[in-house]
Amino acid sequence: MNAAQIASNLVSGQTHTAALVDFRPVAPSANGKPNGDGPAPGDIPTKLDQLPEAISRSYDLSVTAAAQASIPILGSVSGGYNRRVIVLERTAYKSVRASAATYQYGYAIRLCVTVSTVSGTSKLTLPFLAASAEIGTIEASWMMQVVGLSGPAIDKVAVIPTELNVETFVLAKQSLASLISAVDDPSVVFSACQLAVVTEASVMAREYAVSVETAYALAQLARRKRLSEAMAALHTATDEMRATITDVYREFAGIADDTQPSAQVQSQASQLLDGVNVDAR
Repeated sequence: MNAAQIASNLVSGQTHTAALVDFRPVAPSANGKPNGDGPAPGDIPTKLDQLPEAISRSYDLSVTAAAQASIPILGSVSGGYNRRVIVLERTAYKSVRASAATYQYGYAIRLCVTVSTVSGTSKLTLPFLAASAEIGTIEASWMMQVVGLSGPAIDKVAVIPTELNVETFVLAKQSLASLISAVDDPSVVFSACQLAVVTEASVMAREYAVSVETAYALAQLARRKRLSEAMAALHTATDEMRATITDVYREFAGIADDTQPSAQVQSQASQLLDGVNVDAR
């Protein structure tokens, strides 16, 4: 698969979707300088051919989480859950085990899309976001980020951050393909960065949390509560919790706005719960 095909699959949503239960992106740490109790410098790759894992993946973050991971945000960090950062990423890395965590060291080419006024958007693929921005149902801006790679071939593809619409979607796709192709240029300098960390405890805790959040969303659907009502009933909620509940409304109930769940959805949710009672506290 060539760079153009990889970029095409990435922007069209044909990627490995990396949920936050799988990994946690972190602020890049330079080669030989791991964050926290990371691997020894000798375990960190120094050449591109030392990166056995190469994938395209997509994920979305709250603006706060994106800022903590040094992922570009267009605009302020404020805005709550109605602002998300969608990341489309082509990465190659080496997984290094240290202490109770696995660290991913390598490079990443990222298309970072800051989406404002998210309101029941059913798809987070770039074509859908571009079309939605074109007709004014969302506000979105994008920029490229390259981590762990430098040199003339990378620099010449530098793209100025811009608003997302159908026209700039084409530019984003071309820029992504050009950057992926540039990795093979002999002038490119590779300096491995710590990109993400996976900890067994955090993965297990998040998996349990998603189960609880899903059950809560189903309980609200069984009561025919609108999404806004389900959110209002929560006394405290993280961005991740709100994202899970919203996903259940979108994917299970097929509700992409704040309409009341149908009687059919109510029945299906009740059957899945099978008598389990869930209330917000």
